[in-house]
Amino acid sequence: MTMRRFLALFAAVAVATLVALVPRTAFAKGSGGIGDPLRLEVPGGPDAFYYRARGPKSRTKPVVMYLHGRGGNPAEDCRKWAKVATQFGWVVCPSGPGDNGGGARTWAGGDSQRVIDATLRALRDKYKNRVQRRSNILIGFSEGAFVAMQVGLKDQSTWSKWLILAASDNYWGGDVGGALDESKRKVRRVYLLTGENDGVAQNTVRVGDTLKKNKVPVKVRLVPGMGHEVPSDRMISTYRRPLAWLSAAK
Repeated sequence: MTMRRFLALFAAVAVATLVALVPRTAFAKGSGGIGDPLRLEVPGGPDAFYYRARGPKSRTKPVVMYLHGRGGNPAEDCRKWAKVATQFGWVVCPSGPGDNGGGARTWAGGDSQRVIDATLRALRDKYKNRVQRRSNILIGFSEGAFVAMQVGLKDQSTWSKWLILAASDNYWGGDVGGALDESKRKVRRVYLLTGENDGVAQNTVRVGDTLKKNKVPVKVRLVPGMGHEVPSDRMISTYRRPLAWLSAAK
């Protein structure tokens, strides 16, 4: 083989290799390089999962806590939320106290408030003042929405901003006016998002009406064509604006 033919063959192989690698590189960048969530040991409770907040490590960052639905997998759910929420703070996904097997959890059969409190405390013990103690964002979906609406109402100082997915007025029950009294409430903003085709869509509207009646800043969105759950490929387009609006509250 002559030197000229060798160089030509080498160039062809190099080009072919580059072409083969470009789509993979582009895919890696497009996926955001999320990686697997970190595991957090929670004293007295099941392990939680989390992603660090973006930005300088020296700054205190808020917590964006996601409460999964019944049978949800907190590790997998955390990976989805990390795509959109790490720009707003620490993405933390506690595991419900009930074990459904195969990584699936439920909030039934245990003290949800204790699990949530212990998870936040464990994160702060690990990262100290890098984790904000109060005025954080609480997200709940389906069964997790029920828990979030209860916990958020009881501990408004810690969770002053709520993103409730598939909210229902049945999750509160009774008169919540006392907890939302303007003279003592700490909740700053609430965003309610439900699929238009979800069975609780009108219940969500009624939750919004209750919040408006009590002069809580709230936005209600029924997503056209959507059912009970948001497809994973629509996470960023669906949730970035709600999270930005909540984060802007002082």
